[in-house]
Formats: sequence, structure tokens, C-alpha cells
Amino acid sequence: MTRTAMAPSAEEMQWAMAEASGEALAVAPGWFRAWPTASQKFSAVNIRSSTQLIVNHSREDDRHPNSWTVRALFGPHAVELHVGPYETKEEATLVAHAILTLAYRA
Repeated sequence: MTRTAMAPSAEEMQWAMAEASGEALAVAPGWFRAWPTASQKFSAVNIRSSTQLIVNHSREDDRHPNSWTVRALFGPHAVELHVGPYETKEEATLVAHAILTLAYRA
């Protein structure tokens, strides 16, 4: 069975860019808000210094059961970005792509 991937529409990409832009910080390219740990009130990470950006199914996470989130990996540490959660993997993937687009825009 062959599955053909459809390119996102202009409206879908505009939505994803708006989602990503809402959590981008103006301090320098690549900085985005992340969910803080228990002891922090605010958290930010530089996507340019991450090793990977992943879309994660959160069924094992009590905060977002059966949802999709975007996480940045820094070696063995995962940090959930302050976007989403999303109902579908496709939505989360579009936002992850938009985050990378914004992070590496010169």
C-alpha cells in the first residue's frame, strides 16, 4: 500500500506560523517559550542549540492525555515547548516545522 503525503495548504501554514510566532521570543533568533519545571515560573530554550525537535504522543503524560506535543531535545533531556497540545500528529508536525522555520530565519 502506497500513501501519498499532501503538502499543507497556505491556510494551514499560516495557522502553524501564527502558533509558533506566539511563543517565539524577540531576544534573539531561535528562542521559544517552554513549559517550566516545578521550581521555575518561566522557561525559554534556544531551538538552535537543541539536538532534535520531536512531535511526541502524550498518552503517558497526565497533563495532556492522548494529545500531541512538540519537544526539543538537548542530549538526553526533553523540554516541552509552550505550544499545543494538539489533537493530531499532523497539526503538531506543522507547528514543529514552523518553529524550525522561525528559529533559522536569519
